[in-house]
Amino acid sequence: MTDPRSKMSLVGDWFCQQGFTPVHFAGPIERITTFNMGHLLVYKLRQRPEHVTFYKEAAGGSLIVFEVAEVNGQVRFTGYCPLLLFGIWPRKLSFKADAGVLAPYRREGFEVAQRFKRMLEEQGL
Repeated sequence: MTDPRSKMSLVGDWFCQQGFTPVHFAGPIERITTFNMGHLLVYKLRQRPEHVTFYKEAAGGSLIVFEVAEVNGQVRFTGYCPLLLFGIWPRKLSFKADAGVLAPYRREGFEVAQRFKRMLEEQGL
């Protein structure tokens, strides 16, 4: 596969099959809203140039986010769970294989990242 569009198309299809939604940025920041136990949660995702962003709602109304790009013929990605501390300070929590019971979404993100890496290896991306 030498056409970058076909690589990113394969990546997009894979994420959609995993239950992720592509982010369609209307500006540099897109707000994603979830609900947990009657509370509204708002996450701010920043558009990264030349990246495609996917998100999925996880446990407790949290999000799992992947930012994917094709760089020098290879698919590269960053995965994280966004958090707004005090409602104003954005943080990107890394995935964690041994996340505790308070952050199962970080473990889920780690597992998805491992499956994504395997798919990239199998497809030679």
